[in-house]
Amino acid sequence: MIYLDHHAASPPDEAVRAAMEAAREVAWANPASAHAAGRAARSVLEAAREKIAAAVGAKPADLVLTAGGTEACNLAVRGVPGRGPVLLTRVEHPATREPAVLRGERDGGVGWLELPAGRPPDAAAFEAALAAAAGPRGDVALAVVQLVSHETGTVLPVAEYGEVCRRRGVPLVVDATQALGKIPLDVGALGATAVAFASSKIGGPPAAGALWIARDTALTPQLIGGAQERGRRAGSPDPVAMAGFGEAAARVETRLAAMPSVAARRDTLEAALLARGAVVNGEGPRVATVSNVSVPGWKGTRLVAALDLEGLCASHGAACSSGVDAPSEVIAAMYPDAPWRAESALRLSLGPTTSDADIETAIRIVSAVIPRKARA
Repeated sequence: MIYLDHHAASPPDEAVRAAMEAAREVAWANPASAHAAGRAARSVLEAAREKIAAAVGAKPADLVLTAGGTEACNLAVRGVPGRGPVLLTRVEHPATREPAVLRGERDGGVGWLELPAGRPPDAAAFEAALAAAAGPRGDVALAVVQLVSHETGTVLPVAEYGEVCRRRGVPLVVDATQALGKIPLDVGALGATAVAFASSKIGGPPAAGALWIARDTALTPQLIGGAQERGRRAGSPDPVAMAGFGEAAARVETRLAAMPSVAARRDTLEAALLARGAVVNGEGPRVATVSNVSVPGWKGTRLVAALDLEGLCASHGAACSSGVDAPSEVIAAMYPDAPWRAESALRLSLGPTTSDADIETAIRIVSAVIPRKARA
């Protein structure tokens, strides 16, 4: 099996698995309990928090530990205070898009920042979108932006947007779930109010995430019933999952060092796809780990299934949309005049464990499968 779906989840290495096994032996008690067993679980939790904080340039006290990236994104979008219109990009992940749209429809409207052909808008275009979305009070209540696109890998100039938001007094929520481990991160440099992260994107377990919150933000908890996480998220985080997240976060520098090699392998694979008629989706700077292409004559979901039968794991779009036989909403927003691109989108995403041999085998598989399009 050749696994090229790292943007859905990146496989854990032995160090992550070992950290979780070690935590399982000592962290079975409730970490909120004051007795010795509870303190042992709490120690595991706080050690993980420190490692995650170090990986993103944060202070541990500013991190809320969650049960995954989706919860972190929802907590940010729903929990950052304010009432009024919401601005978000057309290419957001459903974990931010859906709660943002619901909030905007409730509180004053939804404005959209367009990304034609996936090109990242500059700060001036972002500020114009803010002005266009403004309500009667003259501004929006919240801006929501991905740092790295989950489908195309496009890197948006979020620090520039953050400067605009600071000047206008607009809270900014950043989905950085696909950025961690792919580009260097310093949450303080983004100008954001809240930044979401996911363990599974860096080789940690799926049931772990984190949300960084600016110190002066009165976050409204979305899970209630306890004072855990300094009153910002009720319920005890899983110390075992967090131990895995912490170990994966401690290895982020190693992942970053591997990115040039990952990019070279991605480019080799992409060149083979282009030679067989595919076109690349997205323009501008992107991370090393992904190639999103459209293949004329194929339906993306059928192509993914055909590749799977040959032993190649890929995706049509976001993993949360798998099983839905529909065009990619992200690619459709980027290319509204070319609906075939959204229908035939294929996402191949790599990680540090992807080898030259994996790419060679993947090229053989796509070279055999793509010509079957006439019968697809």
